[in-house]
Amino acid sequence: MNNERNICLALDTALDACSVGLAVWDGETRREASRSVVIGRGHAERLMDEIAALLEEEQLGYQDLTRLAVTVGPGSFTGLRVGLATARALALALDVPLIGASTLFALGLTARRRGHHGPLAALIDARRDQIYGEIFNLPEIAPTLESLEVAAARSAQDFASLCVAHRGLAMIGSGAALVRESAFGLENCEVFSPAHPDMAALAVWALDQSAPETAPSPLYLRAPDAKPQAASVIARLS
Repeated sequence: MNNERNICLALDTALDACSVGLAVWDGETRREASRSVVIGRGHAERLMDEIAALLEEEQLGYQDLTRLAVTVGPGSFTGLRVGLATARALALALDVPLIGASTLFALGLTARRRGHHGPLAALIDARRDQIYGEIFNLPEIAPTLESLEVAAARSAQDFASLCVAHRGLAMIGSGAALVRESAFGLENCEVFSPAHPDMAALAVWALDQSAPETAPSPLYLRAPDAKPQAASVIARLS
């Protein structure tokens, strides 16, 4: 990290929580702050208020931001688009770089912030008997996470089978309990809370990332739940 002032605002609306975080590097010291409220729905109506409240608490303005970070999914199809659209608009208006990270990666950063090192399963309840998940290794010294099992949508049983192969594995996320209950050998597995990512952790990570060449795009691990109704489709004229 260089000696220039660097301030990152991070956003997450991919899950049930509406979360924002700040990391401020003044050239010598770093401070962090975050806000999060579990709302289920209504992220679009709440997000800007949460950003404004956090900036006011830290006595900062939009003009002070030097970069933005946002989770890109997996998660709620509607929710993650709210965060992405807001982050893109702010980055364009402020002319600052925008760094994207998967929700699973952000959960991994949160577990490391809680003091975990070693294998970690980041698991999100995707409903419809599926889990969004990825297994990471959290090195004690390295600044990033190593992916051991790529992100995918699987059954809880399938993820449990993958998890038992990693000694000392911990879990985080809304799908952790479902996976832990799906196989013998995981009953003593540590589960970190909360079930949503800590945006201060993502903001700190993003401070050291290079500006991407392209804008972040949504990460979907399965097709949308909503399907068009056949009865409402208008027949195409020949």
